[in-house]
Amino acid sequence: GHILAYLGRDDAGTPKAIHAFSEFPVVCAGATGPEGAPLETLHRVDRVTVSDLSLGAGSARGSLLERVTTVTVFGSAAGDGLRGAAALRPAAPLPAQLGPGEPAACDDRLDRALFRSPRRPNQAQPLRVIYTATTDDGPLELALYGPSGARQRAQTNRLPGPPFSAIAEVPAPEPGDWIALVGDGQRVLACERFRVVRHAPAPVTRSSGAPAWVPSWAWEEDTENLYATFVAQLFREPAFRDGGEGATWSSLQELLGDPARNLLYDHRAPGEDRQLALRPDCADLPYFLRAYVAWKLRLPFAFRRCRRGREGRAPACEDAETNLAPIEETDPVRAFTRFLRQVKQAVHSSTQRTLPGDPRTDVYPVPLTREALRPGTVFADPFGHVLVVAGWLPQGLREAGVLLGADAQPDGTVGRRRFWRGSFLFDPRTEAAGAGFKAWRPVVFDRGAGAITLLSDAELRPGGPHVAYDETQYEGSADDFYARMDALINPRALDPATAQRTLVEAFEEAVARRVVSVDVGEAWMASHGFPRVPMPPGASIFQTTGPWEDYATPSRDLRLLISLDAVMRFPDDVARQPERYGLNAAEADAAAAALRALRDDELAGRSITYTRSDGSAQRLTLATVTQRAEAFEQAYNPNDCVEVRWGAPTGSDERASCRRRAPGAQRARMASGPERGWFRTRQRPAR
Repeated sequence: GHILAYLGRDDAGTPKAIHAFSEFPVVCAGATGPEGAPLETLHRVDRVTVSDLSLGAGSARGSLLERVTTVTVFGSAAGDGLRGAAALRPAAPLPAQLGPGEPAACDDRLDRALFRSPRRPNQAQPLRVIYTATTDDGPLELALYGPSGARQRAQTNRLPGPPFSAIAEVPAPEPGDWIALVGDGQRVLACERFRVVRHAPAPVTRSSGAPAWVPSWAWEEDTENLYATFVAQLFREPAFRDGGEGATWSSLQELLGDPARNLLYDHRAPGEDRQLALRPDCADLPYFLRAYVAWKLRLPFAFRRCRRGREGRAPACEDAETNLAPIEETDPVRAFTRFLRQVKQAVHSSTQRTLPGDPRTDVYPVPLTREALRPGTVFADPFGHVLVVAGWLPQGLREAGVLLGADAQPDGTVGRRRFWRGSFLFDPRTEAAGAGFKAWRPVVFDRGAGAITLLSDAELRPGGPHVAYDETQYEGSADDFYARMDALINPRALDPATAQRTLVEAFEEAVARRVVSVDVGEAWMASHGFPRVPMPPGASIFQTTGPWEDYATPSRDLRLLISLDAVMRFPDDVARQPERYGLNAAEADAAAAALRALRDDELAGRSITYTRSDGSAQRLTLATVTQRAEAFEQAYNPNDCVEVRWGAPTGSDERASCRRRAPGAQRARMASGPERGWFRTRQRPAR
């Protein structure tokens, strides 16, 4: 129940607080009680004083800093460093009843905008109102007022930003004139008047051969914020901290078909989302999300057909194709589906890995800032995988922050991943591919000319209406890139023990996902009589078609090895850069030793179980998995028994149930060919 007021740092940089308190304990050096516990001396204060936050350090009570449970900010916003740790005051209430003509001024603007869905609000469909803001407005309420002027009961929630959003929903809105109001007491941030009609719009048809859709809105600050909010809400629950670490869905359609997730569900007409069946792979997912929102809101959309890169040659793209292309279909939903087929046939994993500075691209590199890395931003790794930023979980008092990503697999499943070295692979070199975070190049529709153009890099300048073009992420090494990202995800110095546990947790997720992949491959092999799956030549082991693509795990295993390295070397990273974790140089070696002990305990205490060839269950601790790192450099072949694929040592009881091996030529390539070099150096050839 103790309360302090934080004052800031003194001239020496020590954090100070003012508070009234009675006493504080000091540990007596070298003195212990009957049971070996250190003896403590209580120092009486009994007054208001200024102190640092280390009072009580090492005692049974702990220091003042260690005992903090709540941080309350008196101000408009908490900022990135405290957003997940601070409790803002409640917003001052908005009125329960609006009188005639209230509020006198009712409008919004691009950086603080209100949207409503469906496009034509009606009594037969739930009404959803979405508020988006580029900057954090601090305490606020989103209130909906019906035709009588009375505030309506609405289910509301807020999303952490940026952009910062609030969403309110009314299941069956009353017909008439409505007002959406965002404010903090007398401080009105945004307002909009709109009408709710009685009946849902009737089904419409379109002219066969007309464009897939004709734009009526523009990609500006408000619609970009809405797109980011749409993506964040789509992947929002369950939160990582509530047990949703490995959240996976059968397809994108499972998400889009959930009205609680999809802010634009049936936005154009009732029943339209039940007609869709969207199953993108990893390269398609960013395009499908962007095209879906563009279609729903009648925004312009463009994509390019690109040549795949190879060693020494970067991907290169053709002129853009757009939603103005004619579609031979009279039903609007089927027309959109046909358009998406054209997109799917055109794009691939290299489409997003074009070089920085190439003007003929769908995406472009952006600054490493929270404002730029908003949900919907694309991440292309140098080896052919693509993810979409899905949201941020701010750093808490005790918990690490999380940057969430979403990706799709060849089987159509969609899952979430946390940002770390094991899931977001990066290489700053840009000779043959441009990896990293990229934003969608703004698409502009000229109604008079009936044409769509894309903005150039020069038009994407800092301070403009769109996220600026920026190549900072390619400066320095890969370690520099991850250090910048770590500082973004955790603005405050992260407790090193928390960081070590977070890495082990992420590694555990990667190993658990591999159990599923190997089991699926083993089941397919058994159901087909254990055929001999051809091993593709060279770098094609990472990207091909057929059973090898579906059931071999070279890409997953390379990521697993990178993850393993990150877990094992973390104590050494802390010793090299202790200041990143709130430590000084004198504390570094002792902290690293403690982290190694913690890491080993965590690895020994966590385990997975796989099914052996004889049907028995085999438990492996994560510690055992790390000890088998060399075996995992050649454990990706589905022709090998499951025991080999989990690195069981030759001659061990675990290996005794193995009944098949890959052909000799394949084993030789995995053991000593160029393939082994890629795994040993953790450097897959760029594609």
